[in-house]
Amino acid sequence: MLVKENSILRHVPNLQEKQLLTLDSLRFTLEMVDYSYQNILKQITSISKDSSQKNYPQLFHYTWTFLDSIRRFVRLYKLLPTNDGHLIVKSIENINSPRNTYQHLDERIDESLISSRRPFYGALKWTYHDSDANEAFTYVAISGLLYGDPGEVKFEDFDKSKPIDPIILETVDRNKKMDINLSEVYKDIIEVVKNLEEEIAEKVEKNNHQLVDWKSRQDVLLRIKRTIPE
Repeated sequence: MLVKENSILRHVPNLQEKQLLTLDSLRFTLEMVDYSYQNILKQITSISKDSSQKNYPQLFHYTWTFLDSIRRFVRLYKLLPTNDGHLIVKSIENINSPRNTYQHLDERIDESLISSRRPFYGALKWTYHDSDANEAFTYVAISGLLYGDPGEVKFEDFDKSKPIDPIILETVDRNKKMDINLSEVYKDIIEVVKNLEEEIAEKVEKNNHQLVDWKSRQDVLLRIKRTIPE
């Protein structure tokens, strides 16, 4: 879980409105990142154990939602004042360019897809470390038609400590093929969250702010009943 129950992101002080809403939007975006990544893991674990269970539209939906949410997180984070010029998000900004290409593929279809002969939503590659067989199996999932080179496959040594690793999205950055290691991106976002929480805690202590439990006002569901006069 990226944002734990006791995270300061769930208990930010009652700050100036823009800062308060930005921090809560960061918290919500991180939960979207986490949800997407956990579902990528769930999907590819299921496919690795039984390929008849594949649901590629769902899998690639979670993949691109994961990257899109990270991009949104970076942009929100840069709205906040920091002491280091927003350096903590540098490690995850490499997803910006391929994400933008994906966002505008309808405008760049000739440049990005036809010339590179890549599938529209890319290809996912991962290694499944099968503890029953004591072997590592590499998989490549193609989104849509396979009409070009499926690309290089790197074989990993068996490691029972990590059932699925690495997970790599092969996509395009304009007209160049690009690999994004989703496993590494997720590890980087864990460190980003840790640094962000420490940074907020330091400012809270420095300014003697009081933490607030926003649980009753976060992610609210309103149930409204219409009463028709007799």
